[in-house]
Amino acid sequence: MATLLDLKARIKVVGNIKKVTRAMQLVAAAKFTRAQNRARAARPYTNELDKILGTLSGVVAEARDASDTDGTPVVLSFLDGVPPIETYREKLFAQKESHSPGLVLITSDRGLCGSFNTRLIKAAQDFLADNEGKDCKLLLIGRKGFQFFKSRKVPIIYRHEGVGDKLNLNEVKTITAKLVELFVNGDVDSLHLLYTQFKSAMSSKVTLEQFLSIPPVAGEKSDELYILEPDTDSLFATLLPFYATTKVVSALADSFASEYGARMTAMQSATKNAEEMLQNLIILRNRLRQAIITKELAEIVGGAEALK
Repeated sequence: MATLLDLKARIKVVGNIKKVTRAMQLVAAAKFTRAQNRARAARPYTNELDKILGTLSGVVAEARDASDTDGTPVVLSFLDGVPPIETYREKLFAQKESHSPGLVLITSDRGLCGSFNTRLIKAAQDFLADNEGKDCKLLLIGRKGFQFFKSRKVPIIYRHEGVGDKLNLNEVKTITAKLVELFVNGDVDSLHLLYTQFKSAMSSKVTLEQFLSIPPVAGEKSDELYILEPDTDSLFATLLPFYATTKVVSALADSFASEYGARMTAMQSATKNAEEMLQNLIILRNRLRQAIITKELAEIVGGAEALK
């Protein structure tokens, strides 16, 4: 049975834990508000770019069907001072069976956020199981994903940790350029983004999206109804890097909002559990103290009776 000193020590420890979880809850709540606004602001741009690039994909498909060449060259520039990426326009819109899929898994760098990382890792394992027999490769953003998969047999061809929740544009462009480069160079023949899409503080959805290999919008297969200015090549050279960067920004923004929402909820639950445990320990301490006092009174009364 625990002694009074043991209970006092446990009460102190639980009280300190409660302070820590409460502080983490408040920090996560403050960061969550900013991350939530950023995720909601980025989503409309991504949706509109999906429509625009889907329409242009039909134009590219028609041009490819009418041409015997390998495709139309396009130069993609992400950062000043960094060599641009040269590829063919058709490669970024090609719809074909993948034999070497690349999975871009976005997890957090820190834990204490409930099942946030567990759900993502489970979804990644499901993706690998569904593509068993193919040359799957991992591209990991976030420390938790790397910690899990580093001892597995799936090759990791890219990893990046320490992405700031303020989403520095140059850092995001560097990540995006590397993903596009690996795709263009043939290290993978398809890319899939796996991240947590933000719904609310209490709700988020693990989402798997194709990155690049942009599918055409149904019914939009001709450029006769569109005037492309200044010219088609310039349009693609500008839109494609912007599209790719926006997709990564949106995925990261959703991921951070979901992470902070999950951490805020987890720390709120931990604080509540600490409060309940603290109350139970205080009640147990008081009962033990009363029992000790009652025993001492009984011994005093018994001793007084024995002296009579």
